[in-house]
Amino acid sequence: MKNYIITTESGSDLSKEIIDRYNIQVIPMHVTMGDQTYPDGSFDVQKAFDYYEKTGNLPKTSGTSPQDNAEVFKEVFDKYPDANIIHIGYSAVTTVSFNAANIAAQDFKNVYLVDSKNVSIGAAAVVKATAQFIEDNPDTSPEAIIAFVEDIRERTHMVFLPKTLQYLKAGGRVSNLAFHGANLLKIQPSIILENGYLVSGAKYRGSFDNCLKKMVNNFFKSYNIEPDTVLIVGAPGFEDSQKEMIFNLLRENGVQKASWMKAGAVISSHGGPGAIGITGIEKTAD
Repeated sequence: MKNYIITTESGSDLSKEIIDRYNIQVIPMHVTMGDQTYPDGSFDVQKAFDYYEKTGNLPKTSGTSPQDNAEVFKEVFDKYPDANIIHIGYSAVTTVSFNAANIAAQDFKNVYLVDSKNVSIGAAAVVKATAQFIEDNPDTSPEAIIAFVEDIRERTHMVFLPKTLQYLKAGGRVSNLAFHGANLLKIQPSIILENGYLVSGAKYRGSFDNCLKKMVNNFFKSYNIEPDTVLIVGAPGFEDSQKEMIFNLLRENGVQKASWMKAGAVISSHGGPGAIGITGIEKTAD
C-alpha cells in the first residue's frame, strides 16, 4: 500500500471535516487589506467585508508563493518520509499558485501536480473525490490518480449566485451599466466556471430567494449530477431560511445528504456577502 498525501490551496474552501477525514494538507493563499497581508483562513471572512464597507476598496487576493508550497511539502516529508504528494491545484488560469507549486516541487522527489481547473467548492469536490478514490484504491499509481483528476475535473460543475453585484462591480467584473440595469430590473446573474475561469452564467429575475431556487433547480436540469458529490457553499450574510430552502430543494432533486461549506476570504472577496454556490460531479455517460 502506497502512502499518498493530498495538498491543495486554501481557496478550495474545504471544510475541517473533509480536511481531517482525509488528512489533506492546505497551503494558504493570501489576502491583503491596506498595508497588511494575511494568510487566507487566519481571520474571519467578515473582516474582509468590513474592510470594503469602511474603505470602499476590495481586499486583494493573491496565490501561494513557492516558499509557501515548499514549507508544506517539507512538513509532509518530515512527518511521512515515504509519502507521495498529490498536489491538486486551484485553477491555474486564475492565480500564480499552480506555478508556485511547480517551482517548489523541483526541490523534492515524489511530488505530483495536477490542475483541478476549479476554484472554491468546485476544487473541493475534485479534492474530496480524489481522496476517496485513493482510499478505495490504496495500491494505485500517481499516474492513475492524475488521470482520475483529469477526468473528473471536466465533469465538475459549479455555479454561485451573488446576493449583491457590488463586489463584482468593484472588481471590474460587472460594468456600471450592467450593475444599474440589473438592480433596476431585479436581475441576478449567476457565476459559473468555464475552462477554469469565473464567467457570467444564466440570469434570473426576481427576489434573491426565487433566483436561488431557479439556480439550484436549473443546475440539476442541466447536469446529471452524482448525488454523493454535491457540496454547497455560503458566504457570511446568508440567511438560515435560505440554507434550509436549499437542502429542501436538494432532497427534491434526489440529494439526501450534502455538505455545507463556509466560503473563504478568496472567493468571498469577489462574490460578496450572502453569496451561495453549489457544485457536483456529473455522472459518466453509460
